[in-house]
Amino acid sequence: MTKFFATVCLPPTAPRKVPRAVAAAMAPYDMNLGDEGNLVGEWDRWIIHSGAGNTYLVSPPHDGDRRLVTAKTVPRRKAELDPLGPLECYGGPRGLLDFDAMRRRAVRDHDALLAAWTELTAIHPPARPFTDFLARHEAEPDTYSLADAKEDHLAQPLVQDVAQRAVAGDPHFGMSFLVNDPIAYFAQEHGEARLWAAQSAVPRYGLVRLDGSWTDASSDDDHWEQTNHYLDGLDPETVVLDVYCHS
Repeated sequence: MTKFFATVCLPPTAPRKVPRAVAAAMAPYDMNLGDEGNLVGEWDRWIIHSGAGNTYLVSPPHDGDRRLVTAKTVPRRKAELDPLGPLECYGGPRGLLDFDAMRRRAVRDHDALLAAWTELTAIHPPARPFTDFLARHEAEPDTYSLADAKEDHLAQPLVQDVAQRAVAGDPHFGMSFLVNDPIAYFAQEHGEARLWAAQSAVPRYGLVRLDGSWTDASSDDDHWEQTNHYLDGLDPETVVLDVYCHS
């Protein structure tokens, strides 16, 4: 089971017609097409969705524009969209969206996460990455099991605190830290991580272009750079939005 976001690009489309247009754009990549499955299938279900902290931002002069994809402009019988905050939407014409503001938001969020982590490291003993415990398991498989390695890693107070904050809905530590090692994440070079935050602020893992073609990060080494360039260069009337896919 895999879940991922994909960015879908549409020709000029009224919000009430967006769900049907997205369905048409996504249809060729339905994994269930054909009697023996679809060789180019990417999903088995999807919804129009924006993740927390990843909503599209509206250029201030266009806040409330009826061409934006919002809970007010798309009938509920067509898509169940929740209301969002000021200057937020699910997508809309490229010319109404503020991609640069989305990138600045991502960098601010990264900096806030790093600051929150620094505060935690000041109140807990130093912790070791999971790879240290895994190495011991590989060296002593008969006396130190993989379950032991996982348990000892998770028992560290710093790792425990991050996990508890993630479960409690902490605005800095997301649920990804329940499956990814926070010690390893914060050991990386954060100049590069900051650049990555900006690079991945607008495009998603998958992209459906205006010509109907699909590309994603697994098949294209330059996916993020090329997708940013593609989205930035779209005609102002091109509609851009995200879908949350299951495969």
